[in-house]
Amino acid sequence: LMSNDLKGNRKSPVGSRVPTTLLPNAIRWERARARLFSAYGDRDNADYASGLVFHYQRRAMEECLDPGPT
Repeated sequence: LMSNDLKGNRKSPVGSRVPTTLLPNAIRWERARARLFSAYGDRDNADYASGLVFHYQRRAMEECLDPGPT
């Protein structure tokens, strides 16, 4: 089932539809997709998924999901 937490529409900027709370799941999902596409020789989709991983990781760092002990 799709999460109802997704926001935006298909014209939203890349990676902006995933809310902060779902970033860890999105990173894992896109990383797995990139590996599968690479295994099947689909470089275009693998590169796209890898780009999303990079974008989501950068967002996670900027939004500081887990600040850790202070």
